[in-house]
Amino acid sequence: MLELRDRIAAIDRALQVEQEVEFPRRPDTPVRHSLDHRFDKTAPEVDAAPAPTPAQEKLNPFESANSPSEKRYYDSIAATYGLGILDEDEFMEYVVYDAFITNLRICPVHMTDSGHYYYVEHRSFLPHVPGVILRHGTDKQGKSLGVAHLPLKGANTFGVGDFETSPLSVRWEKMENAGFWTHMKYRFVHELDNGENKTFNWIRTRNNLLDDQGDLVLVQEGKEELVLAEYLGKGVLKWKKRGRLRIREVKAFGETWELVVLLTWASVVEVSALQMKHNDFDFD
Repeated sequence: MLELRDRIAAIDRALQVEQEVEFPRRPDTPVRHSLDHRFDKTAPEVDAAPAPTPAQEKLNPFESANSPSEKRYYDSIAATYGLGILDEDEFMEYVVYDAFITNLRICPVHMTDSGHYYYVEHRSFLPHVPGVILRHGTDKQGKSLGVAHLPLKGANTFGVGDFETSPLSVRWEKMENAGFWTHMKYRFVHELDNGENKTFNWIRTRNNLLDDQGDLVLVQEGKEELVLAEYLGKGVLKWKKRGRLRIREVKAFGETWELVVLLTWASVVEVSALQMKHNDFDFD
């Protein structure tokens, strides 16, 4: 082997004439003989690594630093098919909690919003009283905002207004089971402030395991591509928190639209619970 001084002299001469120097090596010497393999020459018998696919390539963090974050759909079955309420849409989002026995407490996600707390009383087990009462606030002492009658036989009716102090001011509307041998769809007709009647459907998109109510979406009949509200239940994992509810803000539907959505949603939840307890009854 060449002495160190001979190697230095050969390198110096190569630098002067700008040529590559090949050092003789023994046959048993490996191709890579330096501490950093990046400076080794690749043996001709070694195949080059295949170029990575776009999915395998790592993103350049400097290129994606200023790029806008990708919007994600709300976690629901409807969103899988592009029907969910997107994060950039205008909507109110609530967390639904289990309250006393079968009652529900509906709280806004943003706790600073003090005007959108609701309490739902489910009382279908009591005779001659409304099956659902929607109240303002966090308990059953709040003002009545609407009620629904859910008889075991006959039509379900609901109305927005203070039923306890001014029952004659409540405008009653009907809701019916529109499913064929199932309870997957509930239809109701709502009169807007301008006197126009529109038909809406609550549609069940998934049955949650060991839960009396699956996921739901609310759509206008004939315009099913636009989801007006959606409910995502916790299923078997629920304890105090029952699920999440999103309501799209539609000014054309009037000031009471949110109350109509909450009241009809609470009615569907109660009817589904009654269905599990009384499978022999037919809710029309």
